[in-house]
Amino acid sequence: MLRRGFTLIELLVVIAIVAILAAILFPVFAQAREKARAASCLSQSRQLGMAISLYVQDNDEGFPFARMMMGPMVPSWLDTVQPYLRNRQIYRCPSDGSPFWSNPMMPRPTSYGINGYFTPNHPPYNGIRAGQVTYPATTIIVAEVAEDRRMDHFMPMFWGNPPRVSNPMMQAREWDSTRGEPQSLALRRHQGGSNFIFTDGHAKWHRFEQTWQQVPGHPPRVDWYDPLRP
Repeated sequence: MLRRGFTLIELLVVIAIVAILAAILFPVFAQAREKARAASCLSQSRQLGMAISLYVQDNDEGFPFARMMMGPMVPSWLDTVQPYLRNRQIYRCPSDGSPFWSNPMMPRPTSYGINGYFTPNHPPYNGIRAGQVTYPATTIIVAEVAEDRRMDHFMPMFWGNPPRVSNPMMQAREWDSTRGEPQSLALRRHQGGSNFIFTDGHAKWHRFEQTWQQVPGHPPRVDWYDPLRP
C-alpha cells in the first residue's frame, strides 16, 4: 500500500497559517494580560484610597506627609498608612516595569504618588484638612507616577504655563513644556490612561486630559488636583 506524506508546499502552507494565527492571537493575549494587570492595579488603588481615608479619620482630618529629598526628614505616607494595609506589595502596580525597583542604592518605593497639594510639607497650602476639600469626589489625591521616578509624591502646583506656584527648577522637573504634560506621572500605563485615587476614597481609570487641561497663559480650565479650587 502506497503511503503518502506531506509535500513541501503543504508544509509551507501550514507553517504560514500558524504564523498568521500567532500574529493575530499574540496581541489579543497581550491585551488580555494587560487588562488583568490594570484591574489588579485598580483594586490596589481602591485599597490605598480606603487606607488614606482611615488615616485621615484617625488624624483629625489631616493628610500624611510626603518624603522630600531636602528639608526635615519625616515619615513617608507609605509608612504612615501601612498599619491600615499591612501589605507593602500593594505599592507596586503589576504593569510597572521600572528598573529602579532593584536599585540597591535608592530603590523605587512605589508606583503611586501622593498629590503634593495635600501634604503638610508642600506649598501653596502646607497642610489642609479633609473638610476643606471643595470637591472630594473629583479631586485626585494619589496617581500613578512615571517609571523614572523614585519619589513618593508628585507636585501639580508646578504644572503648566503659568504654574500655580512659580519655581523654575521644580517646574523643569515636573513639567514637559514641549508636550504640555507632566513628566512625573505614568500618563498612559493602562490602555492610554492610568488609575487615579480620589479624596473620597474611590479609584477610577481616566485619561490624563480628563483630569487637567490648560490654555497657555490662563489658569487651568480643568483641574482635578487642587483640593481648594473654587
